[in-house]
Amino acid sequence: MISEKNNKIVYLIIILTCVFLSFSHSLYQVAINGGLTLSEIIKYPEPLSPMKYYYHNSWTLLHQFAEILLNSGLSINNSSRAILFLSTLCFGISSFLIVNKLTFNKYLALLVSILMLILQKNFGDTDYPSLIFSNQSYGMFSLALTSLIFSLILNENFKYSGFFTLLLISVHPVVGFWMLSILVISLIIYKDKKISLEFFKGGSFGLVITLLSLFFFYSNYIEKVEFDSSFYKIYMELWDGHRNLSGIVHYEYLIKTLLLFATLNTYYFLQKNKQKNFFHLIINLSITFSTIFYLSYKFFPNLFPDIFIRLMPTRFLILHSYIGWPLIISIIYFIFLKLNSIKKFVQIFIFAVLIIHSIQHYKKFIFLKNNFIINISKEDKLYNFDIFKEISKLDYKGYFITSSDTVNYVNQYSLKPVLLDTQSLDFLPYHPYLIKVSFEILEDIYDVQMNNPPNKNDPRIPNEFIKKSFEAKNKSDWEYIKKKYNANYVIVPKNWKINLNLLNSNNFYSIYQIE
Repeated sequence: MISEKNNKIVYLIIILTCVFLSFSHSLYQVAINGGLTLSEIIKYPEPLSPMKYYYHNSWTLLHQFAEILLNSGLSINNSSRAILFLSTLCFGISSFLIVNKLTFNKYLALLVSILMLILQKNFGDTDYPSLIFSNQSYGMFSLALTSLIFSLILNENFKYSGFFTLLLISVHPVVGFWMLSILVISLIIYKDKKISLEFFKGGSFGLVITLLSLFFFYSNYIEKVEFDSSFYKIYMELWDGHRNLSGIVHYEYLIKTLLLFATLNTYYFLQKNKQKNFFHLIINLSITFSTIFYLSYKFFPNLFPDIFIRLMPTRFLILHSYIGWPLIISIIYFIFLKLNSIKKFVQIFIFAVLIIHSIQHYKKFIFLKNNFIINISKEDKLYNFDIFKEISKLDYKGYFITSSDTVNYVNQYSLKPVLLDTQSLDFLPYHPYLIKVSFEILEDIYDVQMNNPPNKNDPRIPNEFIKKSFEAKNKSDWEYIKKKYNANYVIVPKNWKINLNLLNSNNFYSIYQIE
């Protein structure tokens, strides 16, 4: 349990490890873009960019949390690290709680927890990636909270698991309501009033935060523009990358899931006391339901209504991706002991396997150490991004046009509004009213035809495609873009040659001005 006094040093080590890793990776969290928009640190002029609609009309506590951090005076980089740290901490604590509960060996639990984080071990990806360290805040954080909820239920800390389940709804509504549904079904089947009451008590506090988050979301909501369903159908057929892979079955992930299912049920079968166990029930239901949804969508996609397709029915299968290996390792440890093996030998064997495995990945440790030193040193390793800081000094209130690899730099360092984020159009199925205006921008500026994506079922515009488009434009093309979209500057990699006035450049990037 988290409150056990004898584990304080262990938890301190986990916390320090998470601090180390949050600085070592130092990934700019895209949720910060939402905070920059809500706080109006980045101001969007007319005509309104699809990005402003997206950040204002996407309900997630992460945007609001980022807004609070930024308004409190925390720097953008440290606000980003704070989000990464909290996510990493949820992952770290969840694996420790699982191994410690099943093995009663806190040192093994600590080792597994640290190695899981450093080596980024999970079951892998399906159509939706399993994210441990990523700049994609929403999927990463929702998986971290889900892992923590499972670990708390295993440790019979039902009050905290209820709290985080209701809180998860405000972080990622789709994953949150899925977890709440699995939890409610499990409680109905289990019929234990004491456990239900504990969940209700904790969930009540989580519900308060979630309702407050929902209230502030609606206070910042922007009225939607006109919606054309024909554009949505084209996007889903040709562009979407998470929902239209019905022919690709991730057999390796399914085999690992089957291994987890068999291992878990073997463990509970070998228990001397075969009383009902709530974790046994909820993890079995989660694995079973998510697998059924996954396979049904893969083989019978036409059976699913549009609203459910938007929610990515295959994403739920990854929710046990992170906790899978801690559970399997712990149960293997238990089974070795059950077979009357010498306890000390089993411990030495398990520790040796884990340490040897980590030594084989020694380059990962060196990489993290070097990154940590660079990121905490006073020397600015991001000297190549100084050009973006120079942009922040420009007295210009319009939009900036970017390549796919310069979008976040303009947000992070320049604090200027980007007309459209071309590195990821994944938000469009959640905001189909933005598809028409987004593809109008893509056609006018990037020469992208909606019916002919650069790469089918890949909602990104490759830099190579953008380079070809930008270099082919003449000055009259750029003047049209400037007038229509209130955009006067173009930021691209150094090796691009655009028919515009070069305002500034360094060894990596160039800024062009549309005169």
